[in-house]
Amino acid sequence: PFIVDYNKHGSTTLLGHIALENQLFKENKNNDEVLVLYKAEDTYVSPNWYPTKKKTHKVVPTWNYQSVHFYGRIFFFQDLKSLLGIVGRLTKIHENRSGEKEPWSIKDAPKEFIKQKLSSIVGVKIEVTKVVAKSKLSQNKEIDDFNGVKKKMLQKDKHSLYKAMKDISLNRE
Repeated sequence: PFIVDYNKHGSTTLLGHIALENQLFKENKNNDEVLVLYKAEDTYVSPNWYPTKKKTHKVVPTWNYQSVHFYGRIFFFQDLKSLLGIVGRLTKIHENRSGEKEPWSIKDAPKEFIKQKLSSIVGVKIEVTKVVAKSKLSQNKEIDDFNGVKKKMLQKDKHSLYKAMKDISLNRE
C-alpha cells in the first residue's frame, strides 16, 4: 500500500515500502519513470441488464470499472529513520481502519526486532508527474439502462460500483 501525500505546492507523492528482494527494487534505480495502477471493483455487464434489450435488442455486453494511474519518478531509501516513519504511518492508518479496540503500534514490539524487520525492506517514494483516472460506469447509457445496471450492482454485491453509480445518478437526474 501507498500513502498519498499532497504538499502545499500542489505536488503529489506516493510513499510506501517493498521487500529488498522485490524485482521493482532490483530492476529500477532512483529517478526511473514508473506507473502505479490502482484498480477498484470491476464487473462484466450483461446485455440482459438493459431494459432496452426487450425493446430493440440493440445492446452488447461491456465491462464497468474504475481505475487511477499514477505516473512518476521513483526513489528508494533505506535509512532507518525514514523507514520507521513510513512503516509507522502505514501501520497507524491500517490499524485504525481494522477496527481493533487497541490498535497495534510499532512501539509495542521490541526495538531490535523492528530494526531487524526494517533491514529487509526498502522505502519507496514516487514523485507523481501525471494522474489519469477512469470511471466506466454505464454513464453513456440511457437513464433506464443505467438504472438497470445500477440495480444489478446492488444485487450482485458490487457495492463500490453501486455507490459510484449512485453518485453519478445524482448528477443525471
